[in-house]
Amino acid sequence: MSARRLRGAVALVALALAAGVAAPAAAASGPGDIVVTVPGPTTAPTPDGSITDAELRWGLNAESGAGAFAGGCNFLSAGLAGDAGGARVWRESDALYRSRDGSVRVEKPTSTGEWVESTWATKCLDPRGVAVSASSTASTSGNQVVMQGGTGSLANGGVSIRWSGSFTVAFYGGMTYWSVTDPVLTLDASGSGRLTGLASGFGTSMDDMTKWQALPPRTVTLADIRGADVAAGAGFSVTPQYLGVSTVGGGQVARSAANEAHWGSFPQSFVDFHGLTGQQGYWLTTGGIRDAAKPASPLTVSYDAAAPVAPPTGGGTAATAMGATPVNPVRRAPAVIPADSPALQLVAANTPLTLQPAPLDLIPRAPAASSPVLLPLLIAATALSAAIVAVLSMMGALPWSRPRGVGA
Repeated sequence: MSARRLRGAVALVALALAAGVAAPAAAASGPGDIVVTVPGPTTAPTPDGSITDAELRWGLNAESGAGAFAGGCNFLSAGLAGDAGGARVWRESDALYRSRDGSVRVEKPTSTGEWVESTWATKCLDPRGVAVSASSTASTSGNQVVMQGGTGSLANGGVSIRWSGSFTVAFYGGMTYWSVTDPVLTLDASGSGRLTGLASGFGTSMDDMTKWQALPPRTVTLADIRGADVAAGAGFSVTPQYLGVSTVGGGQVARSAANEAHWGSFPQSFVDFHGLTGQQGYWLTTGGIRDAAKPASPLTVSYDAAAPVAPPTGGGTAATAMGATPVNPVRRAPAVIPADSPALQLVAANTPLTLQPAPLDLIPRAPAASSPVLLPLLIAATALSAAIVAVLSMMGALPWSRPRGVGA
């Protein structure tokens, strides 16, 4: 390489380093030339283990993007949703739904495996563009919340990251919804720990849809995690504990050969919180027809949001959950959050609530006369039957409507 070219290459490298951008590779013009490539800037863990822009991606479970028995579908929304004023289906004009809010956004998978930002118009569509249906536990939008800007560190083999921002989980088109604010991830060197967050929302009930009361925020465990590969260079994907988890007070049915493929529960404090929102039965096995859509979906953490870890294929849909084989022994989820949890620094945990627990679901475990869908059908069928009988009677087609003496 000539002296002039060498000086040029050095100057290019120096300029790139000073500007903090990647320098283009110098083209080799001869066999003796040396090509210098300068890596671009990164927000991955620094030598001291600090993390400045981590990404959290999670869909909670397939049910959080599934078809609903009323209101269209269940869906995720960015930001902290305001007060709808009652248990009702959201309207676009309410401005309660957002696909993006600050460093938080909601994405959906496409049929080609790409991820696109969700919209009001597409929130109830599956990857093929077909409306999700409550009649199939494999039908789901696959939507996931994506939070960036997480800060923390990799230290002593473990990881601790906290994010600033909120997202909302709406069921039945918004008739019941709750939010998570400022989640915190804490894992030890074995990859075990939990994701916590400040949960808030509004309480309602299947038996009394006029009930609507703001719930005081409380810190809950969103996900118990075991065996995450925290030492992986870019981050990791892991499925939170659900299969085989036993909880109390939520109506969890006994484990059996019929439900063992999807039997389990979200963490105890999570289940306790939803005894007040009206959603409790959708986060554990209740013996209902939607049980297979309830297991936790894979959660993905990227240490550098600019170079994210690819989420598992399928996005943790119900089909993925149904195909999993429970290897966890039945165990009791912790009822309270440890006193040394970083999340407790944000707010006092388990704020006492005075509301009465709501029923397991907003919809009964199996179709019944009280179902929002079945009841109108029964009324319509009764009215139609009465009309048919009346017409046949007027025509004299019924035995009791014929004049005496007329043969059958």
